[in-house]
Amino acid sequence: MSNKTLLELSNMTTVFDTDNGPVRAVDNLSLTIKRGETLAVVGESGSGKSVTSLSIMQLLAEGGRVESGSIRFDGEELLGKSDNQMRRIRGNRIAMIFQEPMTSLNPVYKVGDQIVEAIVLHQNKGRTQAWKQAVELLELVGIPDPGARADAYPHELSGGMRQRVMIAMALSCRPELLIADEPTTALDVTIQAQILELIRDLQKEIGMSVLFITHDLGVVAEVADRVVVMYAGRAVETADVFSLFESPRMPYTKGLMDSIPELGRLAQQGSTRLRAIPGNVPSPTALPPGCAFHPRCRFARDICTQSRPELEPTDTADHLVRCIRWRELALAQAAGEQA
Repeated sequence: MSNKTLLELSNMTTVFDTDNGPVRAVDNLSLTIKRGETLAVVGESGSGKSVTSLSIMQLLAEGGRVESGSIRFDGEELLGKSDNQMRRIRGNRIAMIFQEPMTSLNPVYKVGDQIVEAIVLHQNKGRTQAWKQAVELLELVGIPDPGARADAYPHELSGGMRQRVMIAMALSCRPELLIADEPTTALDVTIQAQILELIRDLQKEIGMSVLFITHDLGVVAEVADRVVVMYAGRAVETADVFSLFESPRMPYTKGLMDSIPELGRLAQQGSTRLRAIPGNVPSPTALPPGCAFHPRCRFARDICTQSRPELEPTDTADHLVRCIRWRELALAQAAGEQA
C-alpha cells in the first residue's frame, strides 16, 4: 500500500434544502484514503454514509449541495468542476457500486450493453472490442457462461449475479478508487462472502483504493485497513481496524460491536439477549443539544448535553474520538469497573 493520499475530504458539509430550511446531512467531515487502501465508513441508516459517497461523485439529488469544505482527488479539487468534467472522472477514475443491485441496472437493456456503454465512453473503443471486454469482465467476477449472461436482461439474473454485474461495470475502466455502497446488503451470507473476496482479489490485482460503506462491523473486520464511524452526519471515531476493535473509545462504536451476534459471548455475559442500542438515529432537522448520541448512550451525563464534543486524539494520534467522557470510560474499563 502506498503512502500517497488519493482522496482527501476536508471539513466537507453537505446540505439539503427542505421546507423547514437547510438541513446538514453531513457535517464537517474529514477523511483520507491512501492508494491501495480500504477505508470503511460505518454507521446506522441515516448516519450520512451514502450522502458522503454521493457528495464525492457529485450525484446528489435535487436540493442537495456541498456547502463548504474540500474534496481533493489525486491532488485535484473536485468541487467546482462542471458536469462534463465530472463525467470524465465518474466511471473512469472513480467508480461506484450502488446500494441496490435489483434496481441499479436498467431493466430494458442487456447487461452486456450496460457494461459496454462505459467502456466505449471512457476508453474510446469500438463496440465489438468493448463487448469482448465486457464478457471478459463478467468472467473475471465469477459469472458462469459469461457470453450468454452478457446477452441477458437483468431480470433473468439472480441477485448475486446482478451484484457481480454491478462490480464488473464499476471495474470496466480499472478505476483508481472504487466506492462500494453497502454492496452486500441484499445478498445472503454465502454470496456476501464471495462478493467480499472478489473485491479483495480485484483490489490486489489492479491496485485500486476502496471506500467501503456499510452498517455491518462484521464486514468491516474482514475488509478494512482503517475505519470511520459516523453518527448523525458526523465522524465520531476513526482509527485503524485493529485499534478500533481492540479498544473502541466512543460508546456508539462499542454499542455497534455489542449488537453483533458472537458465539458464546452471551453465555459469558450471563445473558440471553443482545445488548441493542435503544432508540433511533435522530433526524437531522432535530438534533439534540450537546453530543448527538447522548439520548441513546448509557454512559451519558449532564455534561454530555451542554456542548458538542470535537474529534480529539486518544491513545495514538491516528485514533480520534468525539466523546467528552472517553478518558474516564477508558480508565473505568481498564480497572474493570462499571462506568
